[in-house]
Amino acid sequence: MYIRFFMENQDKKKIIIIEAALKRFAHYGLSKTTMSEIAKDISLSKALLYYYFPDKLSLYVSTMAFLMHKMSREIVKSIDKTSTAKDAVLKLLQKRQSYIQKYYNLFESSQTIGNDLPDDLFEKFDKAKAFEKIIINSLFTRGVASGELQIEDPNLATDIFIDAIAGIHFNILAKDKNIFPAKDQFKTIFYKEKVFAEIFMAGVSA
Repeated sequence: MYIRFFMENQDKKKIIIIEAALKRFAHYGLSKTTMSEIAKDISLSKALLYYYFPDKLSLYVSTMAFLMHKMSREIVKSIDKTSTAKDAVLKLLQKRQSYIQKYYNLFESSQTIGNDLPDDLFEKFDKAKAFEKIIINSLFTRGVASGELQIEDPNLATDIFIDAIAGIHFNILAKDKNIFPAKDQFKTIFYKEKVFAEIFMAGVSA
């Protein structure tokens, strides 16, 4: 019982550190945040902070994993409240966009780290993409079952939808030869994603 109590408290302390880091990284970015500042925010000794996270990069990886889990959970909650597949798809895009805007500095840091980004974080990004694909596929399948949508192959429609969204992102970056979108570019990306989704959903509506 004591071991279980101890482990639970360790987990809670780790979450407190990650939440503090999330606020710092979101506001200042990775490069302008120090471990000392994070420790000070939660009145924690620097030595104890390094006990949980040996360096800033390991803390960043855990923070990104925490954020992606939080984002996935919020997306599911949001689309569960929608009544149609079209509304759910638009809500998914809107929720994802709002998270990227709110945590822009955090996502941008993953690009500035470049080749030093740990493999397990790449795996988490891939899992997040796979999760989004599963959600969109389930929405298309649900729409077909309810008679709202006319799609012969929901799997193929999902691939086309995701590829088109990725194409919008890529084309806007290619024009300015950027690796990661600037904030004003994100506004253009978000707007075009929304318009495309509306056109796509109208095209497959029964």
